[in-house]
Amino acid sequence: MKKCAICRNGYTSEGYTAILLEKEHTTLVYKQVPADICDNCGEEYISEETNITLLNHAREEYERGVVIEMVNFAA
Repeated sequence: MKKCAICRNGYTSEGYTAILLEKEHTTLVYKQVPADICDNCGEEYISEETNITLLNHAREEYERGVVIEMVNFAA
């Protein structure tokens, strides 16, 4: 557990969140993304590795011409 950098009162614990990414005509929703979540303000922190995976997948889907997609995240 780490102290929250936003509210400075809460502590983070492991959990899951949903991430929405939008670019021009493409909307992607990723569910069940692992994150550290503040127990006070709800701020969500995802790891660098998770972020890179999300952005790489999003780029591929954007280049494929996907308009909307909702998937469970898989590392």
